[in-house]
Amino acid sequence: MSTSGSVLVVEDDAQVASTIAGALERDGWRTETVMSLAEARERLEASRPRILVVDIGLPDGSGMAFVREAAGQPDLGIVVVTGRSEEVDRVVGLELGADDYVTKPFSLREMTARVRALSRRMDNRGAGPAATPAAAADAGPSGWQIGDVMLDPLRLKVVAADGTEVRLTGGEAGLLKLLLEAPDRTAERETIAERVLGHRLMPHQRGVDQLASMLRRKLAAASEQRIQVLALRGRGYRLVA
Repeated sequence: MSTSGSVLVVEDDAQVASTIAGALERDGWRTETVMSLAEARERLEASRPRILVVDIGLPDGSGMAFVREAAGQPDLGIVVVTGRSEEVDRVVGLELGADDYVTKPFSLREMTARVRALSRRMDNRGAGPAATPAAAADAGPSGWQIGDVMLDPLRLKVVAADGTEVRLTGGEAGLLKLLLEAPDRTAERETIAERVLGHRLMPHQRGVDQLASMLRRKLAAASEQRIQVLALRGRGYRLVA
């Protein structure tokens, strides 16, 4: 495959870092590895990677704090790697701005697939909104206007009536764009998993629900509860206002 840009792997285990980097290089990526938070901050600024793969357990600081810092950079995708099994750690990583997560132990095939899928989603962020009947009436050059709230998933933000900007993660923006463009502004959970998270929905997988929950909170805050992401039992989610 042909890729654009590089991947910065932040992992304090040298063998794991080398293994991840090798798999990504075989998949066509240029990679760089660092083993500490200090090095990660320096290389992120100097090399401007396209994708950041970061283990949250770093020896000299919080990987979660680094994710929060890095999430503010435009055109950067973030995959969190964690050895923890608790769901709360994955949720916190996504809430801080990560686009996806991988839990140890993971297969190299899964890692490369997640990075590849994230890169595709990043490319799609710059694509113009599709002309579907449900979205055509509201879509404009700056996004979708619903009441006095501007929804601009392409620029990763929602603008409230008073001008306050609520920033979206890449995953949240992808879900919002999918809902805005969908007929009846409704999307099946399987469709969300494949088109936004980049993988098939597996039994007991909560990534779609976590993503919808985070987007729901941000839209409700920006619209004073007028814009909602409603769960459709056994089916998926719908955007309503």
